Amino acid sequence: MRVIGVILLEGARLFDFAVVSEVWQIDRTGAGLPPFEVRLCGPRPVDLHPDGSATPTHDIAGLTGCDLVIALGRVEPHATVPKEVVTALRVAHRNGAVVAGLCSGAFTLAAAGLLDGRPATTHWALLDDLARVAPSADISRDVLFTDDGDVCTSAGVVGGLDLCLHLVRRDHGADAASTLARRMVMPPIRDGGQRQYVTAPVPIRPARPDIASTVDWAVTALGEPIGVADLARRAGMSERTFHREFVAATGATPGRWLLSQRVRHAQRLLETTDLPVGRVAERSGLGSAANLRRRLRAELGVAPDTYRRNFHLPAE
Repeated sequence: MRVIGVILLEGARLFDFAVVSEVWQIDRTGAGLPPFEVRLCGPRPVDLHPDGSATPTHDIAGLTGCDLVIALGRVEPHATVPKEVVTALRVAHRNGAVVAGLCSGAFTLAAAGLLDGRPATTHWALLDDLARVAPSADISRDVLFTDDGDVCTSAGVVGGLDLCLHLVRRDHGADAASTLARRMVMPPIRDGGQRQYVTAPVPIRPARPDIASTVDWAVTALGEPIGVADLARRAGMSERTFHREFVAATGATPGRWLLSQRVRHAQRLLETTDLPVGRVAERSGLGSAANLRRRLRAELGVAPDTYRRNFHLPAE
């Protein structure tokens, strides 16, 4: 993909516009990347959200001949898409262009009927809305982006950057994507199947003193074969009473809390050490590499090796 068409509509998100500019509008031929032509296509100048403006370099017919057409997210996802934009988007796709919706840009693709029968995602807070406006789409609720070959969508905000890097890698190779990512000081690849977000863990130190002292002890012993019975014994309560009091103090069951702390400890070990995955599993109390893989996929949607590749902190 060498010619990139960007659809400019009123209320387009400044971040999405900046992502496209950073990936495709800066000349990086000196770093071994190919040259790109970016066409800003729209009927008129637009205000960006939350600030700024953009002026088209082409009218909407400029989408013709583009290899990739990008629909930016808009602050009002349900805002009307002009008929001439819908037509031009359909024609560009029919003529062989890949079309991509960043964040709520998926709603622009939906307005053109391009998500029918396709996997699609958007910002997690808009997934139900997208399902209503694109009932024939296969809504993917726990991914960073979808790639159905010629129709792609991304989750919110940084998910759009993940998709753009993925498209560079897909068409120009891993070296080009890695070079670009290094220039932007970010990991080159986050798998599309990674979750959009992870629910925040419960507070590690509850206000109640006996529960607080128990969790203080537990987080120092995650590599040991401790369970809920050990936590209750440490707190001086029956298991039934401890379960009730722990939920009241933290909002989570003791078993769920213990598992989440073990997964978080495994994440830290993957980020900060070069320990083999099996040793990470042992030291975090998850037992085996297979169990660590299962738990990390369930919590984050990625395998340990992928997580380490993306988030490992090199030694000083």
